[in-house]
Amino acid sequence: MATLSSIQVIDLEVKIANTVLLSDVSCEFQAGKIYAILGQNGAGKSTLLQCLSHEIPSSKGSILWNNRSLSEFSYSKLAKQRAVLPQSNELAFSFTVEALVQLGEEVVQRSHKEASNTIDAVLNTCDLIPLRHRDYLTLSGGEQKRAQLARVLAQIWPSSPVKEGGGIFSDKWLLLDEWTAGLDIKHQQLLARYFKQWAAQGLGIIMVLHDVGFAAQLADRCLMLKDGKVFAEGEVNQVLTQSILTEALEMQVQVSDDAQTGRPMVYPRLSF
Repeated sequence: MATLSSIQVIDLEVKIANTVLLSDVSCEFQAGKIYAILGQNGAGKSTLLQCLSHEIPSSKGSILWNNRSLSEFSYSKLAKQRAVLPQSNELAFSFTVEALVQLGEEVVQRSHKEASNTIDAVLNTCDLIPLRHRDYLTLSGGEQKRAQLARVLAQIWPSSPVKEGGGIFSDKWLLLDEWTAGLDIKHQQLLARYFKQWAAQGLGIIMVLHDVGFAAQLADRCLMLKDGKVFAEGEVNQVLTQSILTEALEMQVQVSDDAQTGRPMVYPRLSF
């Protein structure tokens, strides 16, 4: 069976002007799993994701994709291996939803039939078929988020059956920054189920989240950042403990085990 794709982060530091955003960050991501990057505002979550996607350079350290330096990859090659949904997406011009999704698909340069099938598939996945001819600028915030997700999915969507010795999404990565923001619960749950299916088919998924309870249900592993450094990393049950959440996120919380799944159930608590 083929070796799964991996990303290694080694002693990463990001410094802008005199401000250190990340310091001595080392971690590893394996395809076929869902990773949640957690932390307070300013902890360095989005910065780390931008380094992984090669959007911003590091000051020190290195990132290895399958044991090759990320700096060796051209942006055109990376675009076919990883898709990135940033925290915000601004469009200055009018596009239909379908035309927006086509921008992501064009990165791959499939045949006309495969391109059409891909666009239909991602529109259906993101529950956008009824909105395919709508002007993106007239959509609600949640609908726009789903349209942007469909665009990036088209970039890495498989166009052929399962590879020999690998999954449908072998060697592909999906990087998501606060993808749940603006989405209603129905679509959060719908897409989360797809993420679990795709991870089982070889896709590596790394997501920045603020919703710790949602991360507890969805992620395979968690990376907790605090003040630009790794505070905790490991399986969900190892990281999402009451003591770690209290210290790293400075939140009042109760954690118990779900009797059916064995996963932690996280309940933020208010005190007055």
